[in-house]
Amino acid sequence: MHRWLQIPLASVVCVASVHAQAQNNDMAEARAAYKKRDYANTAKLLQPLVDAGNADAMVLLGRMHLAGQGVVKDESVALELFKKSADANNAEGVFYLGRQTHLGNGLPKDEKQAVALYLKAAQMGDANAQLWYALSIYRGYGGMVADKPASFAWFQRAAEQGNSAAQNWMGILHDAGDGVEKNPYEAIKWFRKSAQQMDSGGQRSLGIRYALGLGVARDDAEALKWLLSAAYLRDVDAMHWVGSFYENGRSVVADPVAAHMWYSLFLSRDSSNSTAKAAFSKLVDKMTPTQISEAQSKAKNWPASADLVRALAATGVQGTNESGTSFTTVSKPSGPSKSGSGFAMGAPMRYVVTNFHVVKGCKSLRVMPQDLAATVRAKDERNDLALLDVPGLNLPALKLRTGRGIRPGDDLVTLGFPLAGILAAGASVSTGTLTNLGGIDNDTSRFQISVPTQPGNSGGPVLDAYGQVVGAVVAQINAGAVSQATGGSIPQNVNFAINTATLSSFLDASGVDHDLAQHHQDPKAKKLTTSDIGALGIKSTVKISCLNN
Repeated sequence: MHRWLQIPLASVVCVASVHAQAQNNDMAEARAAYKKRDYANTAKLLQPLVDAGNADAMVLLGRMHLAGQGVVKDESVALELFKKSADANNAEGVFYLGRQTHLGNGLPKDEKQAVALYLKAAQMGDANAQLWYALSIYRGYGGMVADKPASFAWFQRAAEQGNSAAQNWMGILHDAGDGVEKNPYEAIKWFRKSAQQMDSGGQRSLGIRYALGLGVARDDAEALKWLLSAAYLRDVDAMHWVGSFYENGRSVVADPVAAHMWYSLFLSRDSSNSTAKAAFSKLVDKMTPTQISEAQSKAKNWPASADLVRALAATGVQGTNESGTSFTTVSKPSGPSKSGSGFAMGAPMRYVVTNFHVVKGCKSLRVMPQDLAATVRAKDERNDLALLDVPGLNLPALKLRTGRGIRPGDDLVTLGFPLAGILAAGASVSTGTLTNLGGIDNDTSRFQISVPTQPGNSGGPVLDAYGQVVGAVVAQINAGAVSQATGGSIPQNVNFAINTATLSSFLDASGVDHDLAQHHQDPKAKKLTTSDIGALGIKSTVKISCLNN
């Protein structure tokens, strides 16, 4: 053998390993872009992976072609990608091929073949396939004899993997005693798990149990909370229930206009329901022409964004702020720990301001990149603020803007450590404008900003054009929930910050001396460039690591 052909096996394995890791990294980047609904970039990242034969990329790009997300909507292209992925023995690809076979999208409908594909993917561990194989057994798809007891094990496997629809089904089975001993309390447990994942079916099921007092004490306010969220997530049956609550004044003041709107929305989707028709007709007879006109207008323009966000946030599901207001906290736990941002403020130069939700429940805190231990010196849960004491820290304190306040349209800069473990390790600088001086429901402690905000930005400073602190990043709209509720409308850069009045009051109450500045009122002062503001802020901005183990 020629010497140049004598390539060590270890070298071949090493090259293959590096190539596989590179593909994994690219796939992770594509998934992150998809999660942010940056579909054009997702497609751009996926195509080279598809060309290289990556089965996971094929499935995701197939799903995008199926929905027309960033690419041309084309069932035939989607089907071809699912087939190639399934041929590579990819569980998710097998499942999606089964769904297309079941629905007859791009190929003849064949329930028996679809069920066989569901089973194959389910045995490979795909949770969606486990759900659909369970449904196939439960309902008797593909010529199978319906067998409710046999379906239970597959529903359970999917539910234990976190599949929200399967969790709702586990509640239904326990509630009815289908394939398992009847247990309304166990049903509530599963309904709640599903509801807390923003599953509209789970929320409706939980709301109905509170309305009827099944497995829980009857609680109309709790019932309406879950039913209203489910209705805004477009659950049809929940719309009927909400209409009934408003008509009869259950936990709310009777409101015929709201009841008319919800009944109308329900009947436009299920016109055959005789009970709803009768209730609607009876209601209309009691209403004035003005009330009817108002209700019709509201139904036509449904959903009103403020009402939608308020309803979703009222559930307090994971991802909403502890205060129950209509937004999602930016920092989220990841595994045993989570992280957020903070900034030096006050004297001595060892105090750091951040959000309370960043440090809530932490067993220990570290300030990075200095890697110093921190303790909570003061907190304000209502306004989501916390003050950390960091012995050994010696950073320049930022100054709080005073005097004339900021105005809508003013340029802003934020600093923070978003998406820890995904983006670069250093502080990120982002720009935008102040869009509104109030928060959701005209919350006067907050203001709305257009600066892009990601998990990990919570607690970071918001600076004006002179480098003065005008707020602290606190929250972002739950874009996924709003998108689901509006049928695809994505709120763009709708984020929030705590204002200086609230910050100043918190620092004063905590006994912290802090510097004030009024450069914006000095005619000789010049606005800084964005890069200069970033350089100034980076010196005072830290990452806060919350350790729970």
